[in-house]
Amino acid sequence: MKLTSQQYAQALYDAVHETAPKDHDLVMDRFVKILAQNGDLNKHGEIENEYKKLEHQSHGIKEAEVTVARDMEINSNLIANLNEIIGNKVEIRKRVDEGIVGGIIMKVDDTLLDASVKTQLNNLNKELKS
Repeated sequence: MKLTSQQYAQALYDAVHETAPKDHDLVMDRFVKILAQNGDLNKHGEIENEYKKLEHQSHGIKEAEVTVARDMEINSNLIANLNEIIGNKVEIRKRVDEGIVGGIIMKVDDTLLDASVKTQLNNLNKELKS
């Protein structure tokens, strides 16, 4: 039976949190051996991402992906507003996509706020055609 990256991450998370810190190296050694036996060493990046999600969840941290057209600093007011709206601490992952022309796209969990110039222009174009 093939395990998903989420299942591996959950198993590792549980093992790490059920053992003493002095035994974490042993847990990691065994975990890597299991990955190798199952031919899943190539999943390490996905497993790491899933593990981070579990850690964030346990500490009440939400992950927000913010897409901007140009590389810029994320405004501290934006972070404060997101924290207020979400009711949790927010860790922001920034992406640059020149294709959105301007504005911002934010995604938290399954919620997407698209305030990009590209989307606004596309919506205007659709309205004009109808």
